[in-house]
Amino acid sequence: MSTDNSVENITFENDREKKIYEQCLKICGSTEIEVKNSPEFQRELYEKCRKLLKSANIPLTQPRVNLLIILMMYKKPLTVEDIIRVSNGEIATSSIYRNINDLKDKNIIDEFQTPENTKVICIANPEDHHHHIFCKSCGSINDIELEESFEKALENEIKKIELLYNVSVDSHSLELSSVCHQCQSTKSN
Repeated sequence: MSTDNSVENITFENDREKKIYEQCLKICGSTEIEVKNSPEFQRELYEKCRKLLKSANIPLTQPRVNLLIILMMYKKPLTVEDIIRVSNGEIATSSIYRNINDLKDKNIIDEFQTPENTKVICIANPEDHHHHIFCKSCGSINDIELEESFEKALENEIKKIELLYNVSVDSHSLELSSVCHQCQSTKSN
């Protein structure tokens, strides 16, 4: 990680915000994702976190920014244990749980359960509704995109269900359980 990129081209509102950003560079540098070494990527992540929190009127704090940066870097659902491991002790476990609840309440992150009842967290994106496929063997989780026609048909069915049961559905999800290609290959050997 180059040290000359830590604060260039970023306008901070105060010294506290500058310290939060510098701490975020530690998180970026402590994970196993290769793209983390790009100064532009680090700045972009920080700016996304800052804008996301400010738009939801949530104070910018180190644990919140670190949690969001980890979720954004991995671009896939993570367990709390994954977040603890990746943060290398930079976020207290109690802060992780507290911030998950706060960010869920503001619809910044989504939390759902795998078929094995493990809770996983990912960045919420209301414009990009997605579903998940789980591997029963290794526990891997991937986002899946459905054809627009399938999504529309599903929405129509939900409207019918709302009328039939006199309810108002505020969300839906589709989780597929599978055995991934890698686990299938391992099993056959």
